[in-house]
Amino acid sequence: MRASALLIVCVALLASTPASAANGWWTFERRSNLNSTLTWKWTYPPSPAQYSRSWRAGSGTSTNECRRAEGWLPAGWYSQWGHWNNYDGSAIRGRVWWLQDKYCSDGITKRTELFIHSEETAANGQLCTSAWDDSTCWEREADYYSLGCIKLARPSPVANFANDLGNAHSTYHTYGGSDRHGAFTDSFELYVFS
Repeated sequence: MRASALLIVCVALLASTPASAANGWWTFERRSNLNSTLTWKWTYPPSPAQYSRSWRAGSGTSTNECRRAEGWLPAGWYSQWGHWNNYDGSAIRGRVWWLQDKYCSDGITKRTELFIHSEETAANGQLCTSAWDDSTCWEREADYYSLGCIKLARPSPVANFANDLGNAHSTYHTYGGSDRHGAFTDSFELYVFS
């Protein structure tokens, strides 16, 4: 009787563990430039059980990880150098995660300006002004291509895509991602499989 009561108490404590007690990290499985998988994984220490949510993601226009601004993300561990909800860069905007610079497999070529992002405005909206390709509008399958970053889909007024960026952003903050915004360094926040 005591053992079953103790088990019930332990299960209740685990079930009531707040999301902020989770430890989380990204993984990225490279399959193709237009159809790879970004996953957020988390645990509730000291339990070894892992939980995860995954989204279709694109990366690069080439599978050669040593091609700057073309190749998909190089394999290995990455630190996270920041996270913004309203990033207003020249090439990317909105909700972004900034990843460390990384040498590719040749050990010589350094890849820089690496992010997880989508195509949206700094205010997380869509600005669709042309019939072809706006950098602030998710219009078509080819929007999964990137200049070497990881890209997630999002809905727009001109195309019916899933809100993968919004879901990934919410999952990150709910299940063990940093609650900080701006530039900061967290070790080992992303692993890219070769």
